[in-house]
Amino acid sequence: MPLYEDKIVCPLAVRFTQEHVRPVFQNGLDLESTISQIKTKPGSGDYDVILDTPFDAIEIIRWRKRDLSGEEPAATHWLTFDNRRLYCLQRAAVALWPQRVGVVVQALYAATNGYDRKDNSMTAGRKVGIGHSPKLLTGRWHWRSAVAETQGESAYGLVARDEALEDVEELLDAPAPPSMLDLFFREGGAAFEAKAALEERSTVDASSPRSITGVSEASDGLAATLAEGLCGRWRGPRGEAHEVWRTPQGFVCSSAQGSGAPRRADVWHDAQADLVWWGGFYAEAAEIRRQGGSVRWYGSDGSWTPRTTWRWNGAAGHDLHPASASGVARQRRRSCETRSA
Repeated sequence: MPLYEDKIVCPLAVRFTQEHVRPVFQNGLDLESTISQIKTKPGSGDYDVILDTPFDAIEIIRWRKRDLSGEEPAATHWLTFDNRRLYCLQRAAVALWPQRVGVVVQALYAATNGYDRKDNSMTAGRKVGIGHSPKLLTGRWHWRSAVAETQGESAYGLVARDEALEDVEELLDAPAPPSMLDLFFREGGAAFEAKAALEERSTVDASSPRSITGVSEASDGLAATLAEGLCGRWRGPRGEAHEVWRTPQGFVCSSAQGSGAPRRADVWHDAQADLVWWGGFYAEAAEIRRQGGSVRWYGSDGSWTPRTTWRWNGAAGHDLHPASASGVARQRRRSCETRSA
């Protein structure tokens, strides 16, 4: 049995496990700016829209929870320990009310050891405080207080339905993203034929330029924006270090794990599909241009879950994201200019 399944659920049907959340993520990005980056995709099933987030999918689990405030009887609910991300998702869903909103989640079949010790919510997860500490709260969030009770009968019904689903199998399956074959036919095969030609040419002649004629940036402006978002230092989920810089032929990525020797690989932009390729992984160029502090790399296995995620590590080599988007752009421009010189 797998550990989890990619499913769709209304974020308003998921509850918090912490009594309060800090207004910033661990990488320094604040919740408000993150909420503004959440977009929507066409709906699936009974959901009018699906949220498209700049962060990884939250994990949810079905768990029996007692309401220490006494307002509700003990019952089972969908809960998550990704509380800050859930807050962002609920804010986005309320902003779209009375549309019926879904989001892709990782629905766990079983909790990991010590899971319950992290749960300190006093309201069975209905509400959460916002602030750097319980004594410095700047607000308290409860989605039902943020929507108009006179509107959205169907939206309320969807939330109630998802709340009542007891098993992972009952949740709606997340649709698979476009496979490599789907992308091939959707784009007429041109981009992938070009990539194949590139790989064949580089195998025959190791000194040949690893760029693709006809699969290039649509404009100098797009090229510069992509370079600003991509060039610089990144860190992977297992501590691996990546550094990307621009060359006359495109981009190069140097990757190293621990004390191991760095390995280089070409990074290229497929302008037709607007995807950035790094080895056998691809990322959305639009996400890179947004400079949100992370890049999600997907494989061709049909999963909505990224195979790996890079976090911006800055030109100074620290783990925290710069405090402002302009700071990110300046550091990335400097990084690109330094390696291009």
